[in-house]
Amino acid sequence: MKKFYLGCLLILFVFNVNAQNYKYGKVSKKEVAATSYEKDSSANAAVLYREQHIYYDYSKAEGFQVIEEVFERVKIYNKEGFDWATRNIDYYVSGNNKESISSLKGETYNIENGKLTSVKLDKDAIFEEEVNKYRERIKFTMPAVKAGSVIEFKYIRTSPFITSIDDIPLQYTIPIKNLDFQIAIPEYYTFNTHFNPRSTLRYDLTSHTGRSSYNISSVSRSGGYVQKSNATVQKLEFSKTIYEINQEEIPALKSEPYIDYLRNYAGFLKMELVFIKYPNSNIENYALTWENVAEKIQSHPEFGDQLEKSRYFEDDLDAVLVGKSGVEDKISAILEFVKSKVKWNDYLGYYTDEGVKEAYKEGSGNSADINLMLTAMLKYAGLDANPVLISTKSNGIPVFPTRNGFNYVVASVKYNNKTTLIDATDKNALPNILPEHAQNWLGRLVRTDGSSELIELMNLGVSETKKILKIKFEDALSINGSFTQIASGYSAKEFRDEHENMSEENLIKELEEGKGNIEILDVKLKNDDSNYAEVTEIFNFKLKNGVEKISDNVYIKPMFFMAQSTNPFKADERKLPIFFKYPSTESKTVYMQIPDNYKVESLPESKMFDLNEGQGSYKFIILQSGNFIKVTSELKMNNIVYTPDDYQNLKRFYDGMVALNSEAIVLTKI
Repeated sequence: MKKFYLGCLLILFVFNVNAQNYKYGKVSKKEVAATSYEKDSSANAAVLYREQHIYYDYSKAEGFQVIEEVFERVKIYNKEGFDWATRNIDYYVSGNNKESISSLKGETYNIENGKLTSVKLDKDAIFEEEVNKYRERIKFTMPAVKAGSVIEFKYIRTSPFITSIDDIPLQYTIPIKNLDFQIAIPEYYTFNTHFNPRSTLRYDLTSHTGRSSYNISSVSRSGGYVQKSNATVQKLEFSKTIYEINQEEIPALKSEPYIDYLRNYAGFLKMELVFIKYPNSNIENYALTWENVAEKIQSHPEFGDQLEKSRYFEDDLDAVLVGKSGVEDKISAILEFVKSKVKWNDYLGYYTDEGVKEAYKEGSGNSADINLMLTAMLKYAGLDANPVLISTKSNGIPVFPTRNGFNYVVASVKYNNKTTLIDATDKNALPNILPEHAQNWLGRLVRTDGSSELIELMNLGVSETKKILKIKFEDALSINGSFTQIASGYSAKEFRDEHENMSEENLIKELEEGKGNIEILDVKLKNDDSNYAEVTEIFNFKLKNGVEKISDNVYIKPMFFMAQSTNPFKADERKLPIFFKYPSTESKTVYMQIPDNYKVESLPESKMFDLNEGQGSYKFIILQSGNFIKVTSELKMNNIVYTPDDYQNLKRFYDGMVALNSEAIVLTKI
């Protein structure tokens, strides 16, 4: 029997020695000494432990409040993981109600001279900033971080907003070794739970019931000159539903080429409040339809009322509209007027911050200030204009109807049975050319009577790019040539966005990159600052080593530096959908004269092929006429979203393009 007990004690001792201690301050030397993550050697950092516990607390003075306790321990493997040592904690403000962050502390652990050392997060390294009217932020960077460090921090968030639970993060772009999540919901609140349907991960959400009780003290006084105090204690007791997720080895969310917004595919849990039922009271329904959401937003004074104000701009706008009679002329004139009058302060929102009148006066405002003002002006001009609510890419795609599902607003005008979308926050935006962050699936057009309809945000028209290359061979087969690029639609907007304020020196560096031994000369831009025209880029160049000479043969890649030389889809399989930003057509044309004393030995074969029965197409045509060769290619991408099931077809489509662009024109010496 003694041997049996001794064996049990030995097992317990071994278990305790090897068990990981995830209490704050109990970082082990082994954790700090680790040089890579066992399950993913490519990880620059890893969350060793994340604990998030949420519960409702009650006090007589405040009533119910939502308490969130967060603790995280993170391993930094190399300098590329240093970003994980800087953290933001956002908290919300609405009128006199405000969340608060308390008990924030952190520590960084390293090994110095063979000993485990730690440095605490100093209060002076914790900063507060205002994000917008409704959101503030605490920001801190952990001290003494270097490759190999382990950091940990914890804090408590107290929220008076009992009907709203933020999304629960269940996956990061680095691995999570251990996740401990728990939320306790009092019986008075009924929530639905939703996992992100776009995530490829599955989580085991368990639930059980428990009970909570609070003693509520009160004092009553009675009597005249001589008062008596009577203290009473009431007991508040209720049941609660406790949801838990305890999961190990959650893989990192990894980026892939051509996606819309990576975090849209992260694992997370959403809590949707359905109704509240307090004792001896009626049910308060919170479940909404999208029509309900639109109606509530429309009725808010910082949304609907802003559309009715016009006196502050009438005189100015009347002058702008002089001579403008057509719908498109009015839209363009008003859009450019708002752009020139009010600048975006980079704050998102569908409610105004200071109101449209104040934004007009001050010349600055958030997205709602600007685009609700734009909508009001379009209405004033006699157009059928209404705001369109949007969830930006960083805000994700709403899983269920909620006002938090939107965080942005643009204007719209309906004419000729079509809806044109307009955004005045971006200087290079045009009608139906929205900023990239606003191109996120569907928006909801809201009318003044509260009715609404879905609006397509992504497929707003084809953008075109034309590239023309003229090649002339000189002595020793060096090349002089000229290049012209003409872009329209979103392609032109992207060019303007990327090259705004770029110096000529940096532009030339950009043009020379990846083009071999080339010298760029005489760069000219046309209409780069005129949004309503095609933008044109022209340059001359001298290119050495543009061909390959073997014995008496010369081998020429027909597209030169315009070639599609690599396939962006290299992986064997795909987990995430493939997104192209917009429907596009890209044409490339090469004109070349065969050099003296050479003739054509062989030309690549002209070919055409489709992707998924017309969702895309590629055309490659090569023609010889006497001493001249003309090569033309055209890539059309008519569809912008492809599922992982389409991946192999898309990969083969690009493989075909690369193969055609790699085949050589062969010249031989006469």
